[in-house]
Amino acid sequence: MDPILLNISYIGIILFIGLLSSIISRKLKIPNLLLLILVGMILGSIKYNNKQIVEFSPLFLASLAVITLAMVVFHSSSRFNFRKFDTMSVSALKLSLIFLFLNLIFLSIITYYIFKPASFLLAILFAAVISGTDPSSTLMILAGARSRLFELLKVEAILNTPLIVLIPFLLIDIIKNLTGESTLAILSSQLMPFAQQFVTGIGTGILIALIFLRVMKRYYSVTLSPLAIIIIALLTYAIAETLGGNGVLSVTTAGIMFGNLYRVKHMRKLQEFGSIFSEVLEILVFVLIGSVIKIPFTTNFLIPSSILFIIYLVLRFISVQLSFRKATYTLKEKLYMTLNISKGIAVAVVVFTLATKVIIGMNLILNLIFLFMIYSIILSTIVTHFSKFFTKVEIKISEEQ
Repeated sequence: MDPILLNISYIGIILFIGLLSSIISRKLKIPNLLLLILVGMILGSIKYNNKQIVEFSPLFLASLAVITLAMVVFHSSSRFNFRKFDTMSVSALKLSLIFLFLNLIFLSIITYYIFKPASFLLAILFAAVISGTDPSSTLMILAGARSRLFELLKVEAILNTPLIVLIPFLLIDIIKNLTGESTLAILSSQLMPFAQQFVTGIGTGILIALIFLRVMKRYYSVTLSPLAIIIIALLTYAIAETLGGNGVLSVTTAGIMFGNLYRVKHMRKLQEFGSIFSEVLEILVFVLIGSVIKIPFTTNFLIPSSILFIIYLVLRFISVQLSFRKATYTLKEKLYMTLNISKGIAVAVVVFTLATKVIIGMNLILNLIFLFMIYSIILSTIVTHFSKFFTKVEIKISEEQ
């Protein structure tokens, strides 16, 4: 069969399976992400003549990764609204930053000690990625709930997404330029290029956003304005990378400007369109990472990684305790915040994008992140079904999710 038709057929099959898994997940009241990952792992294990039945070219995977990355970053950062920044937002941001800080300091060191990755920066990258909870996953689990605690977790998920997507790609840019020089020499030699990436990335994001926002404020079209959202995300990323800037930082900047400066009555419709488009990409990404990443199901990997996950939960609990020392949350509610750390599309798209890059030692980090994703989704699902024990409020998963 023609390769183009074959790829189109694969995409159609994956989207159809994703639709079926969505229906099944609603009936079983479990996150759709878990089923999509399982489907991907099954598809990745099916072989014919020692080749995977469903297999895409590296160019297609890399292109899909960039498109999904740009859309997810723009959609998540556009929801960061400074006008709605209240006491709860401050508490959620505090929790996100403390958790990120503890992971970057302690979890990265422990990861490096246990697994000995090729570079300590890879251990830091791992710690940064798993510090986030994804909105699409967390909000689905908490759908139908009405509680200040649940709202706090939703806000935390929205706030930490740009950070956990941005930091890994800043680290990747540093890792790519590493040489055999001393640490001080490396830092001094990379200072100017790193600053250039920041300035170019932010500048490109501001410029593209201002141009499009100026036009969109004057002329709104039911059909063309939603398309402009996709154009802003992709064009900003492409131009920033071409000019030597950081594409993720550029899209984050454009998304924040869009969410805070573009005030029209059709704003919600535009964000909903971006969400729908992202959901289609979400199905593809979760199935593909399940088929591309091969976790070694051996005791030498599973036991140390499970111990690391327990340490990760301990750090999460410490973060919750430090963030809410003076708050009125009960111990059970703090445990609920500790255990409800599900990962979703933000982490998945980082993993998927990193899987398309050739970096020494990256496979180990991808395996760890992927396993943590599975652990966190399963744990959050269990905790959600026993939410009445933790919060005295039962979560009812909406059939419309």
